[in-house]
Parts: sequence; C-alpha cells; structure tokens
Amino acid sequence: MAEMTQENSRPTSTEFAADPSLFPVWDPAVSFPSPQEMCELDVVTHVSVERAQKGGYHYLHEATIARHRDLFYMGWANHRTRETGDHDELVRGCTSPDALHWSKPEIWAQAPLIGATSHNHPLLFSHEGTLYGFFVCWREGHFPTTEVFTLDDSTGKWVHHKESAIPLFVPFCTPQRMDNGNWVIGGERHWDDAAVAISDGDNLLKWRMVTVPRPKSLRLLFPECALVHRGNNRLLILCRPLYHTPGFAGPCTAPVAESFDGGETWTALCLSNFPLGESQPFAGRLSTGQNYLLTNSLEDQRCLLTIALTGPEGGLFRRILKVRHQQWPKVRLFENSLGRPTELAYPGAIEHDGKLYIAYSQGKEDCSLSIVPIDVLAF
Repeated sequence: MAEMTQENSRPTSTEFAADPSLFPVWDPAVSFPSPQEMCELDVVTHVSVERAQKGGYHYLHEATIARHRDLFYMGWANHRTRETGDHDELVRGCTSPDALHWSKPEIWAQAPLIGATSHNHPLLFSHEGTLYGFFVCWREGHFPTTEVFTLDDSTGKWVHHKESAIPLFVPFCTPQRMDNGNWVIGGERHWDDAAVAISDGDNLLKWRMVTVPRPKSLRLLFPECALVHRGNNRLLILCRPLYHTPGFAGPCTAPVAESFDGGETWTALCLSNFPLGESQPFAGRLSTGQNYLLTNSLEDQRCLLTIALTGPEGGLFRRILKVRHQQWPKVRLFENSLGRPTELAYPGAIEHDGKLYIAYSQGKEDCSLSIVPIDVLAF
C-alpha cells in the first residue's frame, strides 16, 4: 500500500483505487477519476426541502427518506443552534406527494419523550403498509439506543415499541432483505465499531446487534457503515475512515469486511481501495441489479457528493459520477461552522417509479434532495 504521509503529499484517489495491495471494492483496472475529471450526471433535479431560518432551527443533519402510502416522507435531526448529540436534539420531518413540494416540518420525537435527553439519527423504512422510524434515543449516561417507532396513519403520530430497542446501536443504512428472510441494517456500535442489526425474519420489531471485528491497529471513530448486498446472503460492509483527527494519521480509504451468512459473522475489517472523505457512506441496490454507493470525495471532502455504480451483475464498482459539487453558499446560521464552505453530506436514498431520490444535509443547516432517473445510471 502507498505510504501515508502528510495530507498534501498523500496518494490521490486515482492511486489508491489502483493499489493492488488493498481489498478491491473499486475495479483497479478502471481509472478512478479526480474531482476535476469526474463526470456530471446527465439529468438531475435538485430540490430544497428545508432551509434554516433566523429564529428557527439552525442545525440540521442526518436526512432520511421513504415512500409510504402515496407520500414521500423526509426526516432529520434538528437543534436550535448547534450540534449537541445527546442533549436537546430532536427529530422533525415533512411529507410530499411528488418530492418537489414539501409540507411544513413537524416535530416527530422530542425529549423528554420515552425518557430521552435527545433524539437524532432517524432512519425511515416502509414495509408492507407500515412506516417504521428507527430513532436514536439518548438518556443519562451518554449511550445511544435505537428505538423503533411506527407511524399511526390515522393520527399522523409516531407509536413507540419499547420491546424493540437496540441498545448501543446507531443506524445508517436502510434495511436490506437477505436470502434467508432476515433484514439487515448497517450502522455502528456506539462510536468505535462497525455493526449491523439483524431482524427476526419479517418481524421488524425484533432486532439484535452483531459487531464487526477489527484489528487493534485499525482505529475507528464514527464508522457510520453502509451495506453492499451482493446476493446469496453475501454482504460487504463499508465504513467511514478516520484520518483528520489531530494526532492521528489514518487511512484515506474505506475499511471493509465481508459476511457470507447474512451478517451473522464477519471477516475482520481491512483497508479497501475505495477512496472517500471522512463522512458517512450510503449503499443500496437498484432495480437494474446495480449496486450504488454514495460517498464524499477524498480530495474535495463534503463539497462533492458522488455516486459509484457496479454493472447490473453487481461485483466491483466501475463508474462514479458527481451528484452535486459546490462550496457556496457558505454556512449562514449553524454556529459550529459559520462562514465555512457548504457540505453535501450524510446521504440516504430510495428508488421509486424509475428514479433514485437522494436526501442529504447541506451545510448541516439545510435539507436537500437530488432526483436522478435510473436510466442515467445504467452502463
């Protein structure tokens, strides 16, 4: 593997992706383009869903999207001024019939609901006529628990299922169904380990967590995992890397591990040849058979949101395109990052009616959506 030195002299994305010593996620025979060379999507529609306003919520992050009973649902974490994590954050959301025109956001979960000090990291999933909300709940002790809610369609209220809690788990990837009938969610165990939650078959109110092993030499912080489903109960878990923490020079490529039994057991994490920024990835599978992977750029970080794609047979990623690429406008109201270039980060996505709907936070203060026709992604 190319030696990691100072940031301005480290290998480029193109060099990392071609490194034969790293676990192949990107096809090393295909040149990984630089941000300057990377192609734009031929067709994409960008929609502003929610914008921070003076006197309102200035922090917005962790966007999630679902389609349920002829409506799109969008949710996210909010705070009045800053990112606080386990104190005073709440979950808000809105709906739309067409993903272009959105309702006024409403509070979905707020402390002290179910004894929480904070609610954040929402994940939405619609299955067999029920909309599930996986909301991270913080209580005294600073440890997260994923709490499962379902939407009461008659009242519009979220109903908590206390028997369904997943202690210490933080979800980041929409449930994917395995060939064995279980559903698997990619995420993390607290802040330091990659993990998955596995359902009891189609019972989405009963979950257990499996931690992915890692060597002591591979340090993680906020691994925020995505799951690439390769069929036949085979999964690839792909983590956010750690390399910008002061005093720590880590990898600039995604740590990965494999499971061949639907997430029950895993190989130890190792470094892959897929370069990415220090930010949350998100993966899914299109109706074409292609796997897709949403990440931020190694070189341009959260100013560039990308989508990598496999062929319809799955396998290695061989194409990557810009979803959105910009630094402006600078952050306006979120006090932790005032004046910094904007960020396009923490994506979540669903496919519906021939389009991929990609939700993400912008500058950690706004919620945006990019809509991409599926045929644009084929190759």
